[in-house]
Amino acid sequence: MKNILMIATYFPPMGGIGVVRVTKYVKYLKKFNWKPTVITISEENITSYDKTLLKDIDSDIEVIRLKLDSNQNEKLENRFLKALKKQIDEIVQKRKFDMVFITGGPFEPLKIAPYIHQKFKIPYIIDLRDPWKLQKINNSTPIIELKSKIKRFLIGFSEKKIFSKAFAICTVNDTMTEEYQKEYPNIKDKFYTIPNGYDSSDYDLLQSKKVADFSILYAGKFGVSAGFRDPTHIFKALKEVNEKGYVVSFIHVGQIEPKVVDIAKQEKIEQYCQFLGKKSYQETLEYCKGADILLVIGGEEKCEQTGKIFDYIGCKRPILVLANEESEINVVCKNVKQAYCVRKNDIGKMVDTILKLHKYTEKVSTESIIEQYTRENLTKQLVEILNKG
Repeated sequence: MKNILMIATYFPPMGGIGVVRVTKYVKYLKKFNWKPTVITISEENITSYDKTLLKDIDSDIEVIRLKLDSNQNEKLENRFLKALKKQIDEIVQKRKFDMVFITGGPFEPLKIAPYIHQKFKIPYIIDLRDPWKLQKINNSTPIIELKSKIKRFLIGFSEKKIFSKAFAICTVNDTMTEEYQKEYPNIKDKFYTIPNGYDSSDYDLLQSKKVADFSILYAGKFGVSAGFRDPTHIFKALKEVNEKGYVVSFIHVGQIEPKVVDIAKQEKIEQYCQFLGKKSYQETLEYCKGADILLVIGGEEKCEQTGKIFDYIGCKRPILVLANEESEINVVCKNVKQAYCVRKNDIGKMVDTILKLHKYTEKVSTESIIEQYTRENLTKQLVEILNKG
């Protein structure tokens, strides 16, 4: 069995969607004759706990937790990079690794990879859950736009160095892969697409938590680094549906965002809304499984492929997707029978779709076993890349 060092800022018992991808790789790698060792931050540096994913980490998996310095004014990712620089020599010298895998964001820790390669001659794979240099930033003012350009230039310098020495770079969708191949044509063969997915075993014993007689549920954040997933249009559609005499509730599972609550009040639908706050990964899935419609709101980036779409697939519930037609979210949904894609501003189509699902919800196809998106199969794709090293 070969050995792989996995470096991840986010790892259980830390909560959040950014934890899931690497956790599932760790779960399934041994099945394909790769034994992982994980380096992450210490538990005392975790601010958001979710212990439900610890079930996926076998007891024989070594997890090295680095204690970070106490400078709270510095970003977590920078503190983690400092800790890596101090301790990586000792960690690697005591063990034999055939490959290094490092995932981002956060992206700063990726800078340790070329050092490991140069000193210990171990090939490394970069895993991008989001774009780094190519991330579209919401430039709301000229000053922010200038800062963004400077930041992008500095990122580009680091990214080029990291990518040039990498054995492979994985992204989560074809659009991101193609955009990076255009940015780095000399190394375009290093880029691979491994999408996010879902682990069917997460749903086997899951209990449904039903909040309302008929509900549309949104899980996760509305505000993200690249902009705001605006719920205004779906709120307008919900108001129209309820005015027609169909009682449909809106449920949000995730950190309560005052801006979203204010929009609900402005659209005069707050009486139909329930904001449940942040829940564990497992509890979030239970609420998703108990909802009648699961909602995805896409951003402006074509390469966006939010991980929640795969969790929704596993819940076997109808999915309403509000996204631009060329979005990578829609690419996934073409293979999902229970997904209904609507343009983000087409309120009339949203109303028609909600009413259709309200009337025929028990007859709606909820097939969800799409083999290409299972976490085990996606780990197999990663292993095929590893075995080329």
